[in-house]
Amino acid sequence: MPASLASPTTPTRQVAQLSFTLKHWCLWQDQAPLTHDIWPVGEVLPFNAKAADVSFLPMMQRRRLSPLARAACAVAWQCQQKHGDMPTVFFSNHGESQYYFEILENLAAQQGVSPSRFSLCVHNAIAGLSSLHRASFLPYVALAGGTEGLFAAFIEAAGMLLDVPQVLVVCYEQPLPADYQAYVAYSNTTWALAMVLGRSSEAGYQLRLAREAGQVPNTDKSQPSQLIQAILANQRHGQSELEQSHWCWSLTDA
Repeated sequence: MPASLASPTTPTRQVAQLSFTLKHWCLWQDQAPLTHDIWPVGEVLPFNAKAADVSFLPMMQRRRLSPLARAACAVAWQCQQKHGDMPTVFFSNHGESQYYFEILENLAAQQGVSPSRFSLCVHNAIAGLSSLHRASFLPYVALAGGTEGLFAAFIEAAGMLLDVPQVLVVCYEQPLPADYQAYVAYSNTTWALAMVLGRSSEAGYQLRLAREAGQVPNTDKSQPSQLIQAILANQRHGQSELEQSHWCWSLTDA
């Protein structure tokens, strides 16, 4: 099995476990990292004045990309160059929020909606652009995580690994428009993370995740995922509290 999904250990304590081989990861964020001690088998792309480098694309394609799309496409491209094409899971809680908020404002003002702007704000827009840029004909899925946050992407990847040897997971977030920030948890930075995940039976660094179900009161999800922060600090284990679950994760040596 590429990833193990355990049955509930007791009637009152439901725990699920996932295991992967982490082959490579790539991260970009719109601020310079505070440390150079990071997780193994990966890289942080240059800060580049708050604009991810997508010079590998033709000018006309670059012009269509928002800062968030540039970040996601850059990390996905980098992983593909090292490990080839593969099925992909794209994840973002809110996606291109600046575009659809603009559309809602125009509708409220009884103004028209640009078809090209609409095409760039749907939730799978970045996934489609990245697949086009990479000339990929393999399947992809675009997720919004709901109560599971970015860990939903790992659940989806575990299912894909039943049929294929490796999967690319691409997660990305950005600050929400100010009108939303009082009501919805949001990221304070723009960032994108791509991971090449293989079956846990392969040799290499093992990424293990365990989910325990249950309501978690007073959860603060306003900051980017603790997993992102851990990668940049070379923290090999940690936990995240979400609305309806508690996730523990660890990265162990090859």
